[in-house]
Amino acid sequence: MRLLILFLMFSTSLMAQETMIYENIILTPNKKLEGKLISGVKLHNAKYHTGGKSTASLYSILTGPNSGKFVWLDGPMTYADLDQQPDAAHMADWGKNIQSYITDEKIKHAKLHWEASYTPAEFGSSDYLLIRTFKLNNKANSMAKVLEAITKIKEVLVATNASIVRRVYVSPFRSENGEDISLVYPFKSFTRFEKSNGLPENFAASYEEINGMGSWRRDIAEVLETYTNGRYDEIRVLQK
Repeated sequence: MRLLILFLMFSTSLMAQETMIYENIILTPNKKLEGKLISGVKLHNAKYHTGGKSTASLYSILTGPNSGKFVWLDGPMTYADLDQQPDAAHMADWGKNIQSYITDEKIKHAKLHWEASYTPAEFGSSDYLLIRTFKLNNKANSMAKVLEAITKIKEVLVATNASIVRRVYVSPFRSENGEDISLVYPFKSFTRFEKSNGLPENFAASYEEINGMGSWRRDIAEVLETYTNGRYDEIRVLQK
């Protein structure tokens, strides 16, 4: 199961120091019953997940290892909220409206990393998410090193007043395959990929204007080469 995240992208800055945990459930649909699954999730969410600390959404996954599946996202919540397990009626409704139309479900939690995330003053909402997941290797400090590099990128996004949103999520519980850091880029149109895929166009040059010649290679590229086993992209679309 992959992270992500992901997500009430536009939470207020007043929450910036709070722990924000999201529960992600990858749903593998019975393809013949996919329409009923979408309808069933909407019914379940309307009954149990419409506000407070249990606001849920459903995304279809268009690309990546989980393409053709859905992700059900619930949050934000705190660790203490995870202690409040659904009651029998809630689980019965999940079984009726969701499990009846799937062949598998896998759960993973993601924690928002505020210090590495970036949101401009104005952006608005988006139905599309590009999620870039890094596969951390087994070096003891791989998580810290990659987050350090990602935070340096955030500093340049701030300095250049970039118009994109980029949220960073980490797994609070180490995964077997190391897929424990994900970057989430909401976008409004696929035309954005005509010029760039993730960061703003020519971002490496902007980074070096601020940090010096060769800094992109030293601070970012070499760190990712040393502490990850690659990455993959995933496109998700909100189901309304």
